Amino acid sequence: MNPAALLAALATPLLGASAVAGPPLETDDPDTPGPNNWEINVSSMLETRRDSWEFTPLFDINYGAGERIQLKLKPRAVVLDEPRARARAGAGNIQLGVKWRFLDQASHGVSMSVYPQVDFNTPRSVKRGLVDDGHELILPVQVLCAVGQTRVYAEAGYNWREEQTDEWVFGLAAEHSLSQKFRLVGELRDITKRDFADHELFFNAGFKWSFSTHTTLLASAGRTLHEWRNEGAAVFSYLGVQFTF
Repeated sequence: MNPAALLAALATPLLGASAVAGPPLETDDPDTPGPNNWEINVSSMLETRRDSWEFTPLFDINYGAGERIQLKLKPRAVVLDEPRARARAGAGNIQLGVKWRFLDQASHGVSMSVYPQVDFNTPRSVKRGLVDDGHELILPVQVLCAVGQTRVYAEAGYNWREEQTDEWVFGLAAEHSLSQKFRLVGELRDITKRDFADHELFFNAGFKWSFSTHTTLLASAGRTLHEWRNEGAAVFSYLGVQFTF
């Protein structure tokens, strides 16, 4: 039940690398790990809604292919408990992504990137109701401006869904360093149907604590401020450990 501790015990000695944004938030920024650097997040998410809950352990594996490129592989598992149904577990979606930062703040005043990502699922998990039917392609753009110890960044994109209604995704986030080791983070994120007829808005806040040179504790919690039509309010949390080398 503690994959982060297991990975830490098995990990080889790590070399320094800069952590990038993203976890424990959903909104991403234009940062990349840097040439030949790795960032691996071992984490879990818990969402409760009315009488149901969903637990999602995941690996978020990122590699810096050069100064401006980030490659991502994110496999997930799902444990789902719903009313009038037995609790069940299985494979979740697998996400592949490539981020390209095409503007840097040092020379342009802001950083900007594009981050196409594809979600694949397994037919067995679809049949068992663990994941939605169909694959997804999301194409978001990120922009960041840093002033002193505060970084403000935003993300906007379109999500093509093979068997579901397409969606727009918007996020606004901020990160503030209280010290070299501890940072506060927060976001507002909105997911809306392609015709803007319905949407879900949520708030999320947490922290990043770098308790050693190569490991950072990531944690956040939040809830919906506006729910999908006919859906109840959702409360969710994220807990993970980030390894950089």
